[in-house]
Amino acid sequence: MLIESAQDAFAVGGYNNTNTADVARGAGVAPAALYRYFPSKRELYLAALRDAGPRLLSIIADVADDTGDPLETIWRVGLAYYDRSGSRSNYARLWFQALGDVSDPEVREAIAANFTATVDLIARLLEKGKRAGIVKAGLDTRVAAWQFIATGLTFDLLHHIGLEDELDRPRVEEWGRRYIDSLREVRDGSR
Repeated sequence: MLIESAQDAFAVGGYNNTNTADVARGAGVAPAALYRYFPSKRELYLAALRDAGPRLLSIIADVADDTGDPLETIWRVGLAYYDRSGSRSNYARLWFQALGDVSDPEVREAIAANFTATVDLIARLLEKGKRAGIVKAGLDTRVAAWQFIATGLTFDLLHHIGLEDELDRPRVEEWGRRYIDSLREVRDGSR
């Protein structure tokens, strides 16, 4: 409860503009209660950042059940991410706020861990596709996975700055098809 409240508060105000009273109020506890669990505002902030990645990854993993076709799974994950961009929790906004704090090595490490965990998941799916012969054999799966992350960050950015109309569902599907087609092994002129 405390971490979720902290995620919401830090997503809105960032670290410097959020006080522990805001977090406590959001969690329905007295401010002193925070210090029973977290010795400082900074430790609460780091806990909020470290918790956000696994929560978002579990949302992605729920969509990424085994369809047998890793490219279909990546397609579904991407569309589900887009579909949730307007309604999901503040994880992406929290990370955008935290980017201003990356001079702190622990903040930088927490953000990096969140992103690399998702890259690892997508890269594993792409490696599975390579073994099945449906993903290009020479593809650098880490580069392709980071490209997938970059697309998700673009969706988040457009949402947070009020430009959702730039990427409506048909455009997102076209973007997704182009991405998937760039990964797919082509044999004998067929897709």
